[in-house]
Amino acid sequence: MEESRILCVDDDISMLNTIEDILINAGYTVTLAKSGKQALDFINKGIEFSLILLDVDMPEMDGYETFKAIRNLEISKEIPIIFLTGMDSPDFEIKGWEYGAADYITKPFIKSVFLARIKNRISTPNNNTNNTGYNKKALEECEKTLTELEFSIAKMIADGLSNPEITEQTHYAYGYIKHIVSAILVKLDMKKRSDIRRYLKEGM
Repeated sequence: MEESRILCVDDDISMLNTIEDILINAGYTVTLAKSGKQALDFINKGIEFSLILLDVDMPEMDGYETFKAIRNLEISKEIPIIFLTGMDSPDFEIKGWEYGAADYITKPFIKSVFLARIKNRISTPNNNTNNTGYNKKALEECEKTLTELEFSIAKMIADGLSNPEITEQTHYAYGYIKHIVSAILVKLDMKKRSDIRRYLKEGM
């Protein structure tokens, strides 16, 4: 595979080492940071990252503060960020989506699913690939309105994928995909999936 460098940020050294082993064995190049400040130092040095795995519960700068700081840097505005945390409360997950995270993975995780979701984010880091066939203006407006994950799923719907197919491709639970689709419809003020397809493909 083309070399992809992943920045892993976690104050738990044991977890960092575990993640490093998994990612290196999967063919990725890995940089480890024990704090939000160290992560920002790596980014400011100009190291190019394909993805950032960011723990939420860290001392001094927590994951949310670190997320904001990363997004405030011009060189890292577009890097996909996945929150990786032991906090499994829906409130924390919702907060992660509200911040604009590319994904939210809870620990402990299943290795195969963990790698699949990372591969999915690196393959389409900004959800801007394969945009042919879409109405450009509608696509831009949709991207402004939706979170990164919602935007990605809206495009899948526009491409004709069913909820089971989206579930298989994204490795999320079927019920969660249904929840995301409902959120997309509400945000875009639409009633059914065909409205999403018509909007993104025809701009109506």
